[in-house]
Amino acid sequence: MRSIDLKPTDENIINTILTNSMGRNNGVYNFVRMLNSQYGSISIAVDGKWGSGKTFFIKQCKLVLDCLNDENDSSEKREILEAVTQGKTEKLSKISYKSVYFDAWKNDSNIDPIVSLSKSIATTTFNIKTKAKSVAFKAGEQLVRIAVEKIAKIDIGSILDIFQTEENTEAEFKKELASLIPKDGRLVIFIDELDRCRPVYAVKLLERVQHFFDNEKITFVFAVNLYELKNTIQKLYGSNFNGDRYLDRFFDFVMSIPELNLESYYQNIANSVNINTDFPEYYKELETKFDFSARERGHFENRVNTAISKALYKRENDLLLYGFQVIDFFVIPYLIALKMVDGKRYDDFISNDNGTDFINFLSVNKTFSNKKGTKDINQLKNEAQKLYESIFVEDNGYKKHISEVLSLVSNFSNYEDKDDESTKK
Repeated sequence: MRSIDLKPTDENIINTILTNSMGRNNGVYNFVRMLNSQYGSISIAVDGKWGSGKTFFIKQCKLVLDCLNDENDSSEKREILEAVTQGKTEKLSKISYKSVYFDAWKNDSNIDPIVSLSKSIATTTFNIKTKAKSVAFKAGEQLVRIAVEKIAKIDIGSILDIFQTEENTEAEFKKELASLIPKDGRLVIFIDELDRCRPVYAVKLLERVQHFFDNEKITFVFAVNLYELKNTIQKLYGSNFNGDRYLDRFFDFVMSIPELNLESYYQNIANSVNINTDFPEYYKELETKFDFSARERGHFENRVNTAISKALYKRENDLLLYGFQVIDFFVIPYLIALKMVDGKRYDDFISNDNGTDFINFLSVNKTFSNKKGTKDINQLKNEAQKLYESIFVEDNGYKKHISEVLSLVSNFSNYEDKDDESTKK
C-alpha cells in the first residue's frame, strides 16, 4: 500500500509537461501568452477547488517562464518549450521575467508576511551577470531589512531608524523592490495556498501586496480556492461580511484553472507507483456524482482498493450479485465516497436515520440498472429501498460486515500493490 498523491516536485512538474499527462499544456501556453499581454500592476487569481492541481499548474507556468529566460541552452529546456508550445515558441514574447514561487501556508506564522515574501523575492536566483548579481544581492538584503525593521517592526539589532515616516519607509521599500525587477522586464510572483492560511495572516498578506508591491512591472498570480478564501475572510469579519466583494478589490482578473484530464493524470500516477486502476464503472460513477478532484479520486480508489479484495472487481461482469456481494459492490464504495465529502450524511446512513441519497442515486445509476435488468426508475428505487432496509431491518449480518470492512483493518482489507502481487506469481 502506497501514497498515491503526485507531489509537485521539480521532477514531476517537468514530467507532467513532457508527457502532458494533465492535459494542461495548452492552458499553460495560453497563460504565458496572457502574461505577455499584461501592462501595469496586475493581480490574477487562478481559481480552483482543493485537489484540482493548482500548484502543479502555476509551477508549470513558472517553469516555462524560467525556460524562456534561461540564457543557457539545453536539450531539456528545448523539450519543455516544445511540449508546451508545439513548435510555437517564437510566438511567446521575449520579455525578461524573474519568477518567484511563494507558499503562503508554509510561511504562515506570527511574523509579518511581508518579511517572508520579501525574502523569497530577494533570494530567488535567476540568470544575470556576476556584477548584476552582486547588486541584486545588496538590493535584496536591503529589501528584507526594511521589511523586517521598518514595516514588520521586528527588532533584529541596534541599527538606527533611517526613515522617520511611514511614507518614506514605503517609498524606500518600493525603490529596493524595483531594483530587483529585470530591466525592460517583469517580476511575476506566484502565491500558493493562501486559502489554507489563518484568516489574520491571509488578510494581512493581501493588504501588504496591495500597499507595498504596487509596481507597473509586477504581476501577482494567486493559486487559490476563492470559495474557501471567502470563508476564511468571513471567519475574521463575521458571516454577514461580503467576502466576495472584499476579495474582488485585490484581484484584477479571475480565471478558472484549466480542466484536468483525469484519466491521463491518474494513469500517470498508477504507472509511477504501480497501483491498481482496474476499477468497475460503478466507482467512476461515484466519482462523478461526488465531483471528486484528482486528489480525491486517488484517495477514494486507494481506500476502496484496500477495503475490498481485488478479486471482487471481477464481479463487475457477473450477471447477478447476491448477498454480501451486493453490499461490497454497491454499498461499501458509496459509503467510502460519502464519508470523504459529507460526514453528517454518512453518520445518518450508518445510524439508519436517512438513506435517501443512496436510494435516489441507485435508482438512476447505470450499473445498478444493468444488474437489475430494468430501466424503470420506480422499480429500481424499490430495489434500492429493499437493499437499504436489508442492512438495518433483516438480521443478516450486513451492518456488522459494513462496519468491519470500513475499518480498513479487517480480514477483508488488502494492502498489496500491483508489483507486490506480481512477485507472488
